[in-house]
Amino acid sequence: MRETFTEITRLEPLDIFYVGERHKTYFEYPAHCHEVYELNFVENAAGATRTIGDSTETIGPMDLVLITGAKLVHQWQQGNCPEQDIHEITIHIDPDTFRGSLMDKRAFVSISRMLERAQRGLAFPEAAIRILREDIVNLAQSNDSFASVIRLFNLLYRLSLVEDARELSSSSFTDTRDLNEDERVRLTKEYIAEHYMHDIALSDLANLVCMSDESFSRFFRNKTGRTPNRYLIDYRLGIAARMLLTTQLSVSAIGYSCGFNTLSHFNRLFRESKGCTPSAFRNG
Repeated sequence: MRETFTEITRLEPLDIFYVGERHKTYFEYPAHCHEVYELNFVENAAGATRTIGDSTETIGPMDLVLITGAKLVHQWQQGNCPEQDIHEITIHIDPDTFRGSLMDKRAFVSISRMLERAQRGLAFPEAAIRILREDIVNLAQSNDSFASVIRLFNLLYRLSLVEDARELSSSSFTDTRDLNEDERVRLTKEYIAEHYMHDIALSDLANLVCMSDESFSRFFRNKTGRTPNRYLIDYRLGIAARMLLTTQLSVSAIGYSCGFNTLSHFNRLFRESKGCTPSAFRNG
């Protein structure tokens, strides 16, 4: 299994956040997770790989990811990055800052929603990163603690307005739920979460919410951007990915326990989704 550890961060009890800025020639930090929120900025590292939960991607010239999931394992690796001056700024934020009644106020609605989505890791597009790069660098170099807090909240607010930020890890891997989604979608997802290891027909899901197969399929896709079958496959793959990292069960045993009828079917779908075989994913 891929080795991971829980990081003890440098965030002090009396601080709202901590910023670390560094220039380096190589990514060498192992896969890890931590209780604090993390906003990680990387530039001049095109070709490096970023792993957030069960998502692995090759990054471009600039990368910015927000992580709020306490158990969401993450890591940046050298991959095919040839650069010798990688610039990285890591911001660790105390989660308690966002757990008071202040976050229920109208002014913080978009930030709260962003923090919820970031439980799965949230990647921001390069165009937005280029616009906000100066804010990130200025925050890292600020020596005024109060002014820095204002800068941080302003940065988070501007990030929360970025419409095309992408959630990275699958919901089944991170075991997260969207509290604002349609009741019929919620019921469908809960049913899948309870029965994913068994055969599930479209009619089973449609009957659950009292709709015809065709109407339900169209409704679910409009609400989630995926067909019911695609969501079921992605859910099973997310569970399988988590089991690959946290158990010593064989690949075939995991595939069958997640509802895949054959090992070849499991391997093919996993490779199409994750870009590697289950065995390669497990070994990192």
